[in-house]
Parts: sequence; structure tokens; C-alpha cells
Amino acid sequence: MARALFIGRFQPLHRGHEEVIKWLLGRHEEVVVAIGSANESFTPRNPFTVGERIEMLYSMLKELNLLNKVVYCAVPDTKGDSALWYAYVREQCPLFDVAYTNDEFTRLCLEFGGVKVLNTPLFNKEVYSGTRIRELMASGDKSWQSLVATGVLPVLSRINAEERIRSILGIRK
Repeated sequence: MARALFIGRFQPLHRGHEEVIKWLLGRHEEVVVAIGSANESFTPRNPFTVGERIEMLYSMLKELNLLNKVVYCAVPDTKGDSALWYAYVREQCPLFDVAYTNDEFTRLCLEFGGVKVLNTPLFNKEVYSGTRIRELMASGDKSWQSLVATGVLPVLSRINAEERIRSILGIRK
């Protein structure tokens, strides 16, 4: 069985991630989505908990009828300790045949461990960027809602994502 690993922070999970997952499923039978920075939350770069990101992923996959094609795992940050990070990937994630990432640290760690690593296409990166989406959320610009999968919106609404990001950044509305 050909299974691909796709690693990301998903802060938040957006339509670019959705397109990558669909692209990977066009090439592989299954995809393992590794939610990175699993131990980081309530920071400007990582405002959402790993549990919230799992809910976002589950909601999107359910909406797309892909729950039977995608499994997920959570991988914590190790503050640059590449050997430990690689060990976490191997311990926390189901087996996979090939990994996909556009992040250089991730690539180097996995290749050092003997994993074949390929790039994913960047689907409209200027628009589908977690950083940009978080900035739009912080500013109160509702256009961010069109940049995340429909199934993700209820999760972000329930956790009051806009207000959380403003609070983390010290922005009062």
C-alpha cells in the first residue's frame, strides 16, 4: 500500500492544505497527515491547540468524504533537536512510504533518517497562507472565511478564533 506523509502546522487548516491532500490522494492510496508543533498553542505562530487542529482536519475530511483515506498523528516540536524530532515522527505516526514537505528542516530530518522526501505543489501560496489568514482574522477582515474549508468554519467559530488571535497579539477591538 502506498501511503504518503504530509506534515504541516495547520494554523489554521486552509484550502491550500485541502488541495495538497486531494493532490496526494491522486497519487497515493492513503495519506498520513502529521500535525506538527503539536505541543505549541496560544502563541502568535501557533494559536490553536492540537485538538482543535484535529477537529478542523476531521471536519474537512468528513465534508469531502475522505475519512477512510486519511489518518493523522501529532508530532511535537523539539526546538531544533533533529534526531529527537525524527524519532517522534517514527513513533507517533503510522507507517508511510514517502514524505512530502516544502519545509527545509523537515526535509533534512527525514532524509537523514533515510526517508524519501518530495515537495508538494504550492496552491496559490500568496492567498492560502496560514500567516495571512491569521492576520486577516486579527484585523476582523471576514474574507479569511473563504480561505478555509467550509467544514473548518464551525470549529473556528466555536472556539472564537478571531478573538483568541487578537487576545494573543494584544489587540483590543
